[in-house]
Amino acid sequence: MRFIDKRKFFALFMLLILSFTLLISYAKATGSDIADSVLRLHIIANSDNTADQNLKLAVRDRILRETKEIFENSKSASDAARLAEENTAFIKEIAEAEILAQGFNYPVSVTIEETAFPTRVYADIALPSGRYNAVRVKIGDAKGQNWWCVMYPPLCFTDGILCASDKSKSQLATSLSADEYALITGKDCGAIPVEVRFKIVEIFQNLF
Repeated sequence: MRFIDKRKFFALFMLLILSFTLLISYAKATGSDIADSVLRLHIIANSDNTADQNLKLAVRDRILRETKEIFENSKSASDAARLAEENTAFIKEIAEAEILAQGFNYPVSVTIEETAFPTRVYADIALPSGRYNAVRVKIGDAKGQNWWCVMYPPLCFTDGILCASDKSKSQLATSLSADEYALITGKDCGAIPVEVRFKIVEIFQNLF
C-alpha cells in the first residue's frame, strides 16, 4: 500500500513539475511578445528620503505631461523607442528643469535601454516580469526606490493615477495575439487572477 502511495505521490509531483515547466515556457514566450509591444518608463530617485521620493514623482508628472505629444502618435513600441532616443536630450532638460524648480540641483541621466521589470498591474492590465525597453531617468545618486510605468501605449496619467485608456488598450490589442491580449487583461476567464499567475511564474523563474 505504501508503495502505491509513493508511486501516486511521484506521479503527482512529476505532473506538477511538468505543469510549471509548461507555464514558465508559455510565460516566457508570451512575455517576449508583450515586451516587444510596450515602452516602459523607469525613474530612480536619488534616495529613499521623503523629499527625494516626492521629487521623483514631480519629475515623473512633468515628463509624462510634456512628452505626451511626442508619443501619442506613435504607431508601435519600436517607433516610440526611436522617438525616445531622438528626444533623450529634451527629456533630460525636462527633468533638470523640474529638479531646479523643486529647489534641488541633482544631476540627471536619461538613457533608452533594456531593463528587468517585475510583474506590474496597471488598472485592469497586468504585465509579466521580464526585460523591456525603457526610458530610464536616474536622479542624483539613483539609490532610491524606483517608479515604473508605460510610455507606449500610455498606461499612466499624471498625478499618480494609473489607468489604461480605450486607445491604449486598442494599441495593445493590435500588437498582440487575441490570446495574449486576453491573458494580460484577465479576460481569458482563468480561475487564478492574471497578476497572481504572472507572480507565480516570476517566483519559479527566480528559483530555477
